[in-house]
Amino acid sequence: MISSNAWCRNCSGAVCSGGNMRARHCAKISACRGRSTDFSERYAPRPDTRRADDQRRSADMRGRIRVACLAAWAASAVPAPAAAWDFPGHRIVGAIADLVLQQYHPATQQRVSELLQKNDGGSVQKRSLSEVAVFPDCAKKGNVPFCGRPPSDEEKAYAERNPHHDQFHFADVPLQQPSYVPNTAGTQGIDAVQMIGYAVAQLRGKTPPAKPDVNLTDTEAVWLIAHLVGDIHQPLHVGAKYFDKTCQTSVDPNIGGTPPTFGIGDTSAMTMGGNLIFLVAPPPAVPPVPNLHLYWDSTAVVRAMQAAGSAHSEQDFAKLLAAAPPGGWETTGSADTWAAQWASEIMPLAVEAHQRLTIRKGSKPSPFSFTGGCTWETTLDPSYQDWAKAQARRQLAMAGFRLAALFKAIFEP
Repeated sequence: MISSNAWCRNCSGAVCSGGNMRARHCAKISACRGRSTDFSERYAPRPDTRRADDQRRSADMRGRIRVACLAAWAASAVPAPAAAWDFPGHRIVGAIADLVLQQYHPATQQRVSELLQKNDGGSVQKRSLSEVAVFPDCAKKGNVPFCGRPPSDEEKAYAERNPHHDQFHFADVPLQQPSYVPNTAGTQGIDAVQMIGYAVAQLRGKTPPAKPDVNLTDTEAVWLIAHLVGDIHQPLHVGAKYFDKTCQTSVDPNIGGTPPTFGIGDTSAMTMGGNLIFLVAPPPAVPPVPNLHLYWDSTAVVRAMQAAGSAHSEQDFAKLLAAAPPGGWETTGSADTWAAQWASEIMPLAVEAHQRLTIRKGSKPSPFSFTGGCTWETTLDPSYQDWAKAQARRQLAMAGFRLAALFKAIFEP
C-alpha cells in the first residue's frame, strides 16, 4: 500500500530501452517511479500452459515499468517521495498489526516472530511486521534510492526464485466492474489477490495452487502477506481506468475484449493504475507529485500523518490508529476468500478516486504500447486532497487490523 511500489507503481515519464523488450536502462525525460519496470519479458511457451504464458506476456507489458526507471527518478530534479502505500504506509500497516497481535493474540504474534527471526552470525535477530513489510519492494532492482539500502541477501534470493515478483503488487480491475473476478481484464494468476491466497495456503500447510516461477519460503510468505495486504487497501492498486483508442472515452476492456489481453493496448488504453494520469496545476503552483498513483501512495499518507499530529513519527501514528479500530474492518467467511473480498470492497473507493476528478487526454506521449500511446492529466483541488487524506487514514487502519486478523486465522484457526 504504501511504499515505493505498493502504494506505488508510478511513472512520470521516462523512455526506457533494452534488448528483447527488457528495459534495463532509462533515458530521463522527467522521472519514473512506481510499477515495476523491467518492461516485458518474453517467455518460452509451454505446451500445457499456453494461456498462462499469454497472460504473463500481457501482464508484463502492463506491469513491469517501475524498477528499471527508478534511476531516472533519482537523477531527475523531481524530489522523490519516501516510497508504495509508500514505505511509511507499509511500515504503518505492519506496526498496527504488530500492536494488535501483541495485545490481543500473543500466540499468533509469537509464531509470526519465530518465522521472521533471522540468525545472523550465531545471534538471533528479532524482526517485526513493520520492518519486513517493505522487503518485497526493497527486493526490486533499482530500488536503492527509495529503500535507502541495497537489497539484502534474502531479498536477492527471493527475487531470483520469483523472477516475476514485481507483478505481485497490484491488479488493474476496470472501474466499471463491481468486484474482483479472476481471469477477467486487469487480473492475472500472480496479482496481489492471488499471491495473498498463495501465501496463506502455504502458511496453513496446504498445497498452494501451482504457479510457474513462484517459490516462497515460509518467512517470505509472511513478509509478502504483510506487504500485499497493505497494497490492496490502496484503491489505485486494485482499480484502474481504461480508455478507448482515442484515449478520451472510458471503456471496460471486458466488453468486446477477449483473453488473454482483452484488447488492452490495441482497442483500449490503460492508465496503469493512475501512473499515467499526470498531475498539473496552474502556474506558479506545482503539483505535489507527478502522477495520481504516486499521490495516493505517498502524499495522501503524509497528509494523513500531518493532520493527526504525527508527521514525524510513523510509530506514533500507528499507535493512534491501533487504539481505534475502524468500523467494518472485520471480514467474514474463510480466510482464503478475504483478499478477494477486500479487493472487491475497495472498488467503489477506486471509482470515487477517479470520479471526483476531471481527467483529460494529456499532451505527453506515452512510450508504452499497451497504454495506447496516451497519457492523461488532471488537477487536484483542496477538497479532493482533504478527502484523500481521510480515506488514506482509514485504509491504513483497515489494512493493519485485517493483517493481524489474517495471521490469527492462519496460526490460530
